[in-house]
Amino acid sequence: MKQLLLFLLVSVQMTFGQALYPYLQNPTPNSMIVNWKTASNNETTVIYGTSATNLNVTFTGTTNIFSDTGYNNNYYYHTAKISNLQPNTKYYYKIKTGTDESAVYSFKTLPLPGQAATADGKIRFLIMGDNQIKAEPRYDSLNLNAYKKIKQKYGLIADPSDNIALTFMVGDQVDVGTLDHYENVHFKKNITLSPYLPIQTTVGNHETYGTLGMNSYYAHFYINEISYKNISSGNENYYAQQAGNVLFVSLSSEHTGAAQMTWLQQVLNAANTDNTVDWVISLSHRPYQAEQYVGDISTWVRNNAVPLLTTSEKYLMHVGAHHHLYHRGQLKNTPNYQIISGGTAWDQYWGMSNEQDFDDVQKTLTDWTYQIIEVDIPTGKVDIESYSIGGVHHRKYNELVDTFHRYKNQPKPAKPSITNTFTGAITLPLTLNGSTFSTTSSDLLNTTQFLISKAADFSVIEKEFYRDFENWFGKEGNGTPDFTKNQNAGIDITKATIAANSITNGIYYVKVRYRDRNLEWSEWSDIKQFQVTGSVVSNPSFNLNKTEYLQNEAITATFTDGPGNNQDWIGIYKKGQNPATVTSQSFVYTNGQTSGTTTFASGLATKGQYFAGFFANNGYTDIAPRKSFYVGPQVVLQTTADTYPVGGTVTVNFSNGPNLLKDWIGIYKMGQVPGPTPSIKWSYVTTAAGTLNFTGLPKGYYYAQYFLEDGYFTVGEKVFFKVGDIVTELWTNKPVYTLGENITASWTDSPGIIKDWLGIYPQNISIPDDNFVSYTYFDGITQGTKTIQGTAVPATPGNYYMVMFTNDSYTEVSNRVQFQVSGPTLGTEEVKSTEKNVVLYPNPTKPGEPTFIKSDYPIKKIELISANGDLLYQSKNINNQRFSMVNENLPKGVYFVKVYTRKLFTLKLIIQ
Repeated sequence: MKQLLLFLLVSVQMTFGQALYPYLQNPTPNSMIVNWKTASNNETTVIYGTSATNLNVTFTGTTNIFSDTGYNNNYYYHTAKISNLQPNTKYYYKIKTGTDESAVYSFKTLPLPGQAATADGKIRFLIMGDNQIKAEPRYDSLNLNAYKKIKQKYGLIADPSDNIALTFMVGDQVDVGTLDHYENVHFKKNITLSPYLPIQTTVGNHETYGTLGMNSYYAHFYINEISYKNISSGNENYYAQQAGNVLFVSLSSEHTGAAQMTWLQQVLNAANTDNTVDWVISLSHRPYQAEQYVGDISTWVRNNAVPLLTTSEKYLMHVGAHHHLYHRGQLKNTPNYQIISGGTAWDQYWGMSNEQDFDDVQKTLTDWTYQIIEVDIPTGKVDIESYSIGGVHHRKYNELVDTFHRYKNQPKPAKPSITNTFTGAITLPLTLNGSTFSTTSSDLLNTTQFLISKAADFSVIEKEFYRDFENWFGKEGNGTPDFTKNQNAGIDITKATIAANSITNGIYYVKVRYRDRNLEWSEWSDIKQFQVTGSVVSNPSFNLNKTEYLQNEAITATFTDGPGNNQDWIGIYKKGQNPATVTSQSFVYTNGQTSGTTTFASGLATKGQYFAGFFANNGYTDIAPRKSFYVGPQVVLQTTADTYPVGGTVTVNFSNGPNLLKDWIGIYKMGQVPGPTPSIKWSYVTTAAGTLNFTGLPKGYYYAQYFLEDGYFTVGEKVFFKVGDIVTELWTNKPVYTLGENITASWTDSPGIIKDWLGIYPQNISIPDDNFVSYTYFDGITQGTKTIQGTAVPATPGNYYMVMFTNDSYTEVSNRVQFQVSGPTLGTEEVKSTEKNVVLYPNPTKPGEPTFIKSDYPIKKIELISANGDLLYQSKNINNQRFSMVNENLPKGVYFVKVYTRKLFTLKLIIQ
């Protein structure tokens, strides 16, 4: 039942100044759900008809009354599911609660499966994502601009419902899952389009936060009613919905696992045999790829869901969000796009995060955008346009920033060729020349791919040049951080240059293929052979395709730049064996190849640890380092909870273990590397499955891992957990700052997630939300410092605090650090010692609070000494100009700090 809590009716002022704004969802050919929110009166009436001047049908729906901590008004949520409608038919309607009525709007039912929505054979969709911000007019501006663009493109006198079938929103509809945010972030900012276009949502990470979390999402949306071919997920986290000849598959990147994969396989099997489905579009909040905040993607989507979807010839593209920008790329070997739709939430510009230019991304633009997808059903064509309203630094006015398409049954480009003539050995550099792009279609060249190999069958790639005709990545020059540079401007991608000394001497093979802007690849060119001489590089390598294998699973080894002797060979041995004195488990000769791939098809039957070696000329001289691996069942670890109290018992369950002699499970702190760092706790395992309990862990972020045979070779995945509610120690370099002064934050034991962030709040904000002064990401570093500067520091004098949050949420994981910002004439920057080259602050300080030392020269050693001359603390080999220490609840009194730097400084420290 769609209900949180029922309360008595209380008459208060209507939301939005007593104006009623409908919100549409769950369109089908025969029904539509109409929702709206009020602050009083439980009447839910929809009056509708097929003429704006003759609304002749009255429908009465239901009302739920929701309640939420901190929400002081009544929250009446009205729902009317209108059924028995005609397919692809425009209806006019208004909503009524008490004496209040809305304006007259229109909606259109979906066409029958496989059919068009417009007279000229088209069906269109709007894609948006990440509205999230409450205070600033960002998402509502995007909404209004989309409304204007739809009017401009399809007719000023038409309603949006005449030309757009529905809107898909790709997660983070709210910043937190509270009633306040659903009312004022999601519903209120959508009122330009929501009365005309039904909105289908996707679960984002921010839907899971806040006082109600996903319960509020479940209460507001009716996703559990949606199914495709009677295939339902059984929950509201993910679903499939058909509109015309398009099947939308809305995945949850927040609820990944085997159940969702099983459901996805069922949906895809049905779609593949459904003649009414021509296209499949998948969506998830966390994206397939990202060039900013690298790694902040859904690896489940990238490694599991999308590879399954690409097995269908009907699959078109994946749509993501989570990053507040626009991005578009293509999968390398299948004709599929992957985009980030372009959210309007928190600023995300060049220079704010770790960044990487990926081959499978053609453009990343730090713009707020939306997309219009136009499907031409009779011709089998899909065209996508992306429109931008700019961002904080530069406003744009519905500027078209990207177009791309996919057309069925189009010819592929002509087979290219390598035009170089090789008559003798070549000294690098070498420019490989591809032929002129040619095609019988109207599509232009988009991508080229050159492959260079020492193996004639290209089983090992020595070098690859994969380039799109454009590559928008990184900040342009010295401009503002929202100007993106086209890295491939002026580059002829039909040419590829192999730099001097970048590959070794020897014989190589090269081929090239071209891709057009319809994502069709040409055939590979004919292979050409050339010889390199004069290189001074010698870098043989040897690798296995995995480090863990099941028993009897095929093992594939790859080698490059070997000496090329006929009897060079690859052998497999048990751990600890000496190849010169025992017979190998299996071996194979490389037959004179310098580079190649070989497979041990039968694998190994006996579980245990092994290594593979690449040996020279029928002897036992290693050509490249050996590779260790494991053969056996796939180990699974699980903890009984994500968070344990300090002093509690951490329970680790393990199953499917190989149960080798002295296998063990170790507990480490986040970021620690086993081997160089000893485990915090550990225990041997003596069975293939069982339970281990660990006690006495101090607060912190931890992981457990399975290790083999008293060593540090790991198998299975780490399992992460936390001890204590707030575990990160956070401090700032000063207690008092002047206006505009940089703030340096330091911390230990953070969760280590790339979207962990530091928030600065006025001290009167007791419950952190989006009313912060600033937010700062720090690339998920578990221990370090971050300088907060510029617009991120407070702009007015006052009292503030800083706190760390995890995973882009409002979940606090650190202590709150209070500090003061004073005007130019108020206070002093620091209380300094009489020595001009060393600063000790704050001074006086309090028991248990940090003390900071700043020196003009590198500090070698510090000593903390009592008034009686006793050495209380010492730290050597600091080699830094800054140092911090916590006073560890020392009694009040006078102490001395000796700082050994260019010379010895003795400073008085007062604890009071």
